[in-house]
Amino acid sequence: MKILEICTVNFKLSGIPIHIRNYYNELKHENQIDIVSRNFDPKILKTMPLENKTKLYDLPRKKNLFKYYFGLKKIIKKGNYDVIHIHGNSATMVIELLACSSSNAKKITHTHNTEYQAKLISKLFSRYLNEHTDRRFASSDDAGKKLYGENKYEVIKNGIDVESIQYNKKARQSLRKKYNVSDDMFVIGHVGLFWRQKNQEFLLEVAKILAQKNVVFKMILIGDGEEKKSLIQDIRKMSLEKYFLILPSTSKVNKYYSMFDLFVLPSRWEGLGMVAIEAQYAGLPCLLSKNVPYAAKISDSVEFLPLSAEEWARKIMEEKNIKYDRTNLKIYDSYDIKDCAQNLEHEYQELLGY
Repeated sequence: MKILEICTVNFKLSGIPIHIRNYYNELKHENQIDIVSRNFDPKILKTMPLENKTKLYDLPRKKNLFKYYFGLKKIIKKGNYDVIHIHGNSATMVIELLACSSSNAKKITHTHNTEYQAKLISKLFSRYLNEHTDRRFASSDDAGKKLYGENKYEVIKNGIDVESIQYNKKARQSLRKKYNVSDDMFVIGHVGLFWRQKNQEFLLEVAKILAQKNVVFKMILIGDGEEKKSLIQDIRKMSLEKYFLILPSTSKVNKYYSMFDLFVLPSRWEGLGMVAIEAQYAGLPCLLSKNVPYAAKISDSVEFLPLSAEEWARKIMEEKNIKYDRTNLKIYDSYDIKDCAQNLEHEYQELLGY
């Protein structure tokens, strides 16, 4: 098969691009897969060696919409694809659908979130999107219902490399030594883009309460994003520097899960919460906001709480006294990328009538 993956956000170490990367690494051997996106980050490209004549098309979507549209139309015409898989967060994916309207390729729209900025535009375009896509995919039921309403859709799991994510005692010891974090220090970890959705500023309020109660802890936040600098400034203003370690996004985040003792995700909204899935595979207990879909719970080590700093601080103090067997956490819903990729390939083949 010849497949075009269209990513409507910057291609970096975050939600949608990681999803595309994980599936690409499994499907690239037997299929030719090209990718359209913008701002391809070398960090993520290092984790997905290109094979089988893959082409990457850097096509800015926001700067000049007309240039983007006609550029995409040209790529689609030249590519002669069997499947065009469009990844986004709203019905603005009609731009991509329109660009491939004259193509014989099967067209898939894939929503990855439950909230988006272009709410009015999305509402206006939702009918067209639902009527002109050949298959509707979603990262979760919450995301699917939000965009597709009563129309039929299928949940496509955010598959992960299960083997690489599992608890690694050597990685734990090595990273704690590297950052001068003692063995008895309770480490609260978070991975995510620094912006409003992820709500990292909420963790400052939680940290403030924990500090007042003399809890020995360290919060490690990993990621990049437009609000990272302002968050660091707020940490300084609140005199919480000794409780925080802010690190850039990394292609080796799987090792950092082993360093953590608790994973937190205080999001204002989520399509699924892929990092929470990864954290559970690493044997971590997880504290998630009630805005994260319940589908993110794939073990008994997850608790959902409202965004109350007092409640989160209380729960963290409880978790600090619990010892978990990190190598024996029972997962009851598989997200193994090998199985997920086979299922997706079957979806493509079925769509093409193979």
